Amino acid sequence: MIRNRQLLIGICIIFTAIVLYPAASFAQSGTVDVDTTLNVRQAPSTSAHIIGSLYPGDIVELQEVANNWGSITYKGETGYVSMHYVHMRASELAGKVIAIDAGHGGKDSGAIANGVLEKRVVLPIAKKTQAKLQAQGAEVMMTRSNDSYIELEDRANQANTAGADVFVSIHANAASATAASGTEVYYYPGSSSGYALAAAVQTGLLNQLGSHNRGVKSADFNVLRNTSMPAVLAEIGFLTNAPEAQKLASASYQEKAAAGLVQGIRDYTD
Repeated sequence: MIRNRQLLIGICIIFTAIVLYPAASFAQSGTVDVDTTLNVRQAPSTSAHIIGSLYPGDIVELQEVANNWGSITYKGETGYVSMHYVHMRASELAGKVIAIDAGHGGKDSGAIANGVLEKRVVLPIAKKTQAKLQAQGAEVMMTRSNDSYIELEDRANQANTAGADVFVSIHANAASATAASGTEVYYYPGSSSGYALAAAVQTGLLNQLGSHNRGVKSADFNVLRNTSMPAVLAEIGFLTNAPEAQKLASASYQEKAAAGLVQGIRDYTD
């Protein structure tokens, strides 16, 4: 009987751990640091409804961190905890400076097809990527954070001035053949570090998006030529392909793209 009770308790503990702290491949872990309990809230506000509690020493997987609130998965739903009481654990990206470049912007809309503008697709992907990188301890330099026009040389210069460890430019593709689809990542010709980063980012994107693999390619793009660190340009998908354009315009697909970019960056820096 005692053995059965111990076995039952053990199963309950394991089940609780799985429910409370599911594996999150693209989040950074944090340790709860409180005297009693830490409230898990329904929204990032001290006035939001409390949906549960965490205890000193509990490990949480932080999906995103913004305004001193971290989002976690708690019993199958999204919850928020105050980062004042969560100690961030070191990750491969901790201390790294990552330059994220949302392509086009302002007067330059980029590709336009199926009612979707490239500049309006890549900016939210860039912002989601920024949030995920910051949650893992990286310092993120954004070449643009709004619908503004930035010269290509200035994008590279921003990354160089910031001393970025890697540079990732985010784009959406277009082709005369509307059946063209898939993901491809470019690096500067002859750059072995650029190729390694491109290969890692391509793998990360394919893992998350399940898109057609168009491969890793080299090209003499301005932002790749003028950056002094490993740099890549990622073409997430084709706006000229109607089904793919619909995906690219959706927040859920943008979230997956961001997760793929972060996976690639992290695997490269590991």
